[in-house]
Amino acid sequence: MSPYVFAWILWILMFFAIELPAVFNRQRGDTLSELVWNVFAIRGKPIGWQLRRLALLVGLAWLVTHLLSGGLV
Repeated sequence: MSPYVFAWILWILMFFAIELPAVFNRQRGDTLSELVWNVFAIRGKPIGWQLRRLALLVGLAWLVTHLLSGGLV
């Protein structure tokens, strides 16, 4: 197993170690989804909400294009 495969597996395990307790508690704002919603102003319209949502849209569009193109983009 290459060091990169090991690192990605470790990264995924750490993600679940952080996310699962956050999912099962009743506190708001501690899951990845809730963090993204807060940072990119998905709920509500604070100052700069349009720029934040545009940044999220551009980032997600690039990620999807990159993954579907096999790394050509």
